[in-house]
Amino acid sequence: MDIINLLSEQISNQIAAGEVIQRPGSVVKELLENAIDAGAKSIKVHIKDAGRTSILVQDNGTGMSPKDAALCFTRHATSKLKNVDDLFHLQTKGFRGEALASIASIAHVTLKTKHKNQEDTGSLIEMNGGTPMRNEECICEQGTSIEVKNIFFNVPARRTFLKSDNAEFTHIRNEFERICLAHAETSFTLTNNGNEVYNLKAGNPRKRITDVMGKKSNESLVPIEEKTDIVEISGFVGKPESAKKSRGMQYFFVNNRFFKHSYFHHAVSKAFEQLIPDKSHPAYFIFFTIDTTKIDVNIHPTKTEINFEEGKFIYTILLSSIKQALGKYNIAPSLDFDVETSFDVPISHKNELPIEPEIKVDPSYNPFSKFETKKATRTGTNKALHKQGFGEKSDSKEWENFYAIREESKEGQTKLIEAEDDYTLNKYLVKNKYLLSNVKSGILIIDTHRAQQRILYTEMMSTFVTKPLSAQKLMFPIDLELNQDEIDAWIESKSLLSQLGFHFKNDSGGIKIESLPSCISEKNHNICIDNITNSLSGPERPNRGELAHTLVSKLVYVASQNFQVKSDCEIESFVNQLFSCEEHSFCPFGKPIMQTLTIEELTTKF
Repeated sequence: MDIINLLSEQISNQIAAGEVIQRPGSVVKELLENAIDAGAKSIKVHIKDAGRTSILVQDNGTGMSPKDAALCFTRHATSKLKNVDDLFHLQTKGFRGEALASIASIAHVTLKTKHKNQEDTGSLIEMNGGTPMRNEECICEQGTSIEVKNIFFNVPARRTFLKSDNAEFTHIRNEFERICLAHAETSFTLTNNGNEVYNLKAGNPRKRITDVMGKKSNESLVPIEEKTDIVEISGFVGKPESAKKSRGMQYFFVNNRFFKHSYFHHAVSKAFEQLIPDKSHPAYFIFFTIDTTKIDVNIHPTKTEINFEEGKFIYTILLSSIKQALGKYNIAPSLDFDVETSFDVPISHKNELPIEPEIKVDPSYNPFSKFETKKATRTGTNKALHKQGFGEKSDSKEWENFYAIREESKEGQTKLIEAEDDYTLNKYLVKNKYLLSNVKSGILIIDTHRAQQRILYTEMMSTFVTKPLSAQKLMFPIDLELNQDEIDAWIESKSLLSQLGFHFKNDSGGIKIESLPSCISEKNHNICIDNITNSLSGPERPNRGELAHTLVSKLVYVASQNFQVKSDCEIESFVNQLFSCEEHSFCPFGKPIMQTLTIEELTTKF
């Protein structure tokens, strides 16, 4: 009759793990937050096989006593809450007491910890799928070391749905970066399969941003700072020219906790209106300091969404502070009423005494003398008629001069028409872009730039399948200063990029390009590289086939920008190449290459 059962502790923990622990990156996030809450000033993270095999987090925080170490794996066991009111005065990152219990229920966990007040030995605890296996004394340093092995070993379905190692490690690095950016006063180290990814020393927020995002980012950072009774705002926004197609470098922190907020993001975007191109996104690293009683952190399992009691006021303050910062650093046009409006005096006249200008007056000057003279010589005939030759006999020489002027203007017009050589020679080519051709139904108009994109795309794709595209060796290699996401994206797609003609190597935390595709001119290579980087490091990376199509399309777009056909022979060859393409009606971006203007449509124009 009764069908409701009370779930066991192990099942309850696995259900909680489904909310809190979504992937190895979630484990890294929870363990890093625990280390920060413990007051650690040095944190090391070691990853093996993108967290599938092992995640090891070591810190030098206060550590735990033997009793606390045993209790920390119990669900809802926390040191951060004593009563209900503490939920509204949170100063720590964790508070629910679910993380360690959830992690222990789906992995093999080894904990070593020693409290700062312990002198000799610390505690060693091993958990296997939520079951305690060992609890004994051990020799270890002050702080805590937690190793998580074989994540989701007892939940095979969850392990199956994990993505590739590169994708999972990207999530781990993203979580790591968010914690690092929020705590510049703490040193962090991250390794992956024994290779050091980050070694961040303690410093100020600007240095931390530069260390994480790349040295190039330092030049584009504009500081913002605003203090009000409602909120304190500090941090940096990127200059408009550093805006990208992806939303990679966008971070909000409240009381040093990372969060996402579409409403505040709209305020930042509005501040950059008319300063950046459409579909571009500005970079920002903005820190809010606010009374903990005016925010609610406990509304999302991962605590990345936060409610603000005075969100509308904060929106206005944020918008104003960003606009003020952009204006202050001459990023946006502004009026500065504090600037002195006096003229700059040349250095050579700095020591000279100013001389009052002398005004000279001619007492004999009569402004009406010329008027009186003209009035006396007037014959009484209308001046306009005189001008047209009426009222008196005209001199024959004046008529000769009149005709001479007319002939001269004719010569000028003839020279002007003859100067347009392209028009007379290539009568079917308009503005070096549109090609006109006579067909049965009317006039065929071809966009030569789009046609060239289709021709290049067809040639490149047919060559790309069988052999690498031709490349040009650079005399001086190009150094790209990219953030870690972009570097990883280039390295991950190295074989594909080599096939397209991009040969490079990973050198001292950056990418050094040694050769480029032959179709890319020297003046266009920066645009091409930026387009390739944006395609590689997008939020959702496509499969190899889609990525090849995207990259080749970017190449042909840049290569076709300066394309021109000049002679009749070139035009004929160009049209033959176009119509030999299997798909000659549309360019690789889906836009039409040609349009037909019918006789009926032409007739309506006249």
